[in-house]
Amino acid sequence: MKLLSKSFEMVKGVLHDGGPSFANFAITNACNAECTFCTFPGIATKDRIFLETPKILRAIDILYDKGIRYLVFVGGEPLLHPGLSEMIRHASEKDIDTMISTNAALLNEKIISKLGAGGLKTIFISIDATTIKEHEQNRGLPGVCEKIKKFTEMIKGQGINLIASVTINRLITDYSKLPAFLKELGLDKISFSNPMVNYSTSYAGDCSSDLINYNKGELVEIFEEIKALKKQFRVLNPTASLNDMIRLFKDKEVKFTCLGGYKSFYVDWNLNVFPCQTLEEKICHIDEFNSTVPVNNECNICINECYREPSLMQFVAISISDSFHHFRGGRLIKASRSLFNIKNVISLKASLGEVLAGGRV
Repeated sequence: MKLLSKSFEMVKGVLHDGGPSFANFAITNACNAECTFCTFPGIATKDRIFLETPKILRAIDILYDKGIRYLVFVGGEPLLHPGLSEMIRHASEKDIDTMISTNAALLNEKIISKLGAGGLKTIFISIDATTIKEHEQNRGLPGVCEKIKKFTEMIKGQGINLIASVTINRLITDYSKLPAFLKELGLDKISFSNPMVNYSTSYAGDCSSDLINYNKGELVEIFEEIKALKKQFRVLNPTASLNDMIRLFKDKEVKFTCLGGYKSFYVDWNLNVFPCQTLEEKICHIDEFNSTVPVNNECNICINECYREPSLMQFVAISISDSFHHFRGGRLIKASRSLFNIKNVISLKASLGEVLAGGRV
């Protein structure tokens, strides 16, 4: 009965406004790693922020009221926050699917049990290279790979979806070597993060490191390599999204723009809401979020897959919603155009592919 009710609410939401929304929530800027292509390690101890748990719980309530049903807790390193399991439980009780992105160094049996009991859906574990030595040197976390090996089965046993999150960087010279290394660590799914060198000042993750600086031609070759990798490993990045990145770096028109600020959002550790982690102009403070009207700007400024890929997969739901409202308003030609847009087929295929591959949808 609960599943039927949830399905009904999902259909109702799709018709009303294109379905549930997604948000990244940065709960701390503290990090225990020293990644060479990230600026979080440069944050002084005195400047570290741990957003108070009660404020986070209240923010989760507001996000839920605004239609957020997928929530990723990020940092910094979210496992450093003492209230993480409480906020996961609170969100899960409201039927929000929760995820965390972690370097895995702080994982232990107690933490994994608490995350599983709280209802955590997905853990993204950051991987930077194809060898233990290179990964641990870049992270500044000796022994972290052994820890990943030790706990992967326990994580899966808790019913938590486990995904390797690999940033495209120059430590990886041959992408075909990734599957063997990931299998060695007990990881069987991968999601690639695009090499972002610039974020907004509300997020401290950017760095102009040579490890993530590429020219357009190099990036086209890498995205083609990743497409080829799909034949031998479970790569969760939709092919349609990879093709759009190739179009972008060949200076061609992309098929799918970003829904940041419309169906995807970023909340920082000061409880300010932004369309994403790239744009500087904030939408509002979380306390004002319920009174805002989302705007679809069809943005194409950055390559942040955290927002672009969900936008691709939600395209079909928004088309259905647009068609429904056009039909109710008697605009039959517009309703037909929205419903029979060929891009809906691509979007639907990407969404189904994500589900079948065991992704986060």
